[in-house]
Amino acid sequence: MKKLFIGLTCLAALSASAQNREIAFKEADWKTQLAVAKKENKIIFFDAYTSWCGPCKVMAKQVFTKDSVADLFNNTFLNVKYDMEKGEGPALKDKYEVSAFPTYLFINGDGEIVHKIVGSMSASEFMQEAGKALKPESTAFGLAKKFNNGDHSEATAVAYLEALEKAYEADKMGIVAKVYFDGLPASALMEEHNWNLALKYLNNPSSQAFAYFYANKGKLESTYGAEKVNPYFRNTFSMAVYSVKRAYEKKTGLKEAKEKVAAIRKILSGSTNYSKPMLTQLDLIEFAAAGQWDKFTSRVDAVSNDNDFSLKNYFIIGAANDVVTSAPAAQYPNALKWAAQIEKSNPDLFTSIQLADLRKRIFKKQGKTTEAEVMATKAQDLRKEAMQKGKMTPPMMKD
Repeated sequence: MKKLFIGLTCLAALSASAQNREIAFKEADWKTQLAVAKKENKIIFFDAYTSWCGPCKVMAKQVFTKDSVADLFNNTFLNVKYDMEKGEGPALKDKYEVSAFPTYLFINGDGEIVHKIVGSMSASEFMQEAGKALKPESTAFGLAKKFNNGDHSEATAVAYLEALEKAYEADKMGIVAKVYFDGLPASALMEEHNWNLALKYLNNPSSQAFAYFYANKGKLESTYGAEKVNPYFRNTFSMAVYSVKRAYEKKTGLKEAKEKVAAIRKILSGSTNYSKPMLTQLDLIEFAAAGQWDKFTSRVDAVSNDNDFSLKNYFIIGAANDVVTSAPAAQYPNALKWAAQIEKSNPDLFTSIQLADLRKRIFKKQGKTTEAEVMATKAQDLRKEAMQKGKMTPPMMKD
C-alpha cells in the first residue's frame, strides 16, 4: 500500500508538472545571447518588460505558463527577458526603440528585428503572432523590404500597414500610408473601399490624399455621415500634433514632423472649432524647440485671456507641465500663475488633481520640499475622492 501511495504521488506530481510548463528564459548578457542565437541558428524571443507593467505580469502568469505556448517557444526560440529600467535594459530599450510595455521582439543572430508584438493578448493570438517570426516575409520588417523595393500593390501595402498598426508604429504607418494613398488616382479615393482603408490607416496630414479628403469633407459627410467623418479629421490632426511634439522633443524624424506642421497650418488656415488649439499647440512646440520661452509664455498668457479658446484649462495645464519639464527655472512662476488663474475658475475634480500634481512638480524643482509634500498629499487625497465618486483621474506626471 505504501509503495502504491508513493507511486500515485509521483504520478500526480509528474502530471501536475506536465500541465505547468512555462517559457524558459536564458540569462546572459546581450552580446552572449546574440552569439548563441547565431551559433544555434535561432531567433531570439526578447521580452521587454518593466517591474510596474501590469499587462507584462498578466502575460507572464497567464500566457507564458500555457503548455502550448511553452512548448512552441522553448522548442523554437532562444528566450530572453530584460527589465527595461535595470542593467542592460535602458541601453537595449533605446537601441530597439521600445516605447510601450509589454513589447515582444523577435531578433536574429545579427541583432536585427524580424518581428515585433506590442501589448497583451490571448495565448492563441500570441502563438499566431510568434509564428510570423518564422516567416519574415509576413512581418512588418519583411513587408517593408517588399514595399520599399517598389511593390505598392494594395495587398502588400495593407498587409504592411496592418503589421505596423499591431506593432504600434504609428509614425511609420503614416509614412507608408502617404506613399500608398498618394499613389491612387483622385477619382478612386472617394470610393467606399478606399475611404474605409483611409479611416483605418491614413493618419498623415502631409499626404496629398488626406488634403483631398479634407477638401471634400462636405461630400464625405453627406455620403458616409458626419458622425464618422468629423472625428476622423479631428483625431488625425490631434495625433499628428502629438507626433510632431514627440519628434521635436526626441530630435528624431524632424523632416516628416516639419512636413506635418506645414500641412496642418495650410489645411487649418480656415476656421474650425479645433483650428485654434491645434495651431497654437504647433506654435508652442516650435517655441519650446527653439528655446524661445518668453514667446511660449506670452502665447499661453494670450490663451488664458481668450474666453473662446476650446478646452482652455486642459491646454494651459499641458503647457505649464512643458515649462516645468524643459524651461529654465526663471519660467516656473509663470506656470504657478496659470495654476492660480485656473483655480479661481472653480475647476472640476479632475482639473484640481492636475493642478496639485503641477504644483508638486514645480515646488520639487525649486527645492521647496515641504510645499511639494503638501501638494503630493493633496493630489493623493483628491485621487481617493475621485475613486470614491467613480470619476476618472489623470495620469501622474513624472517629477
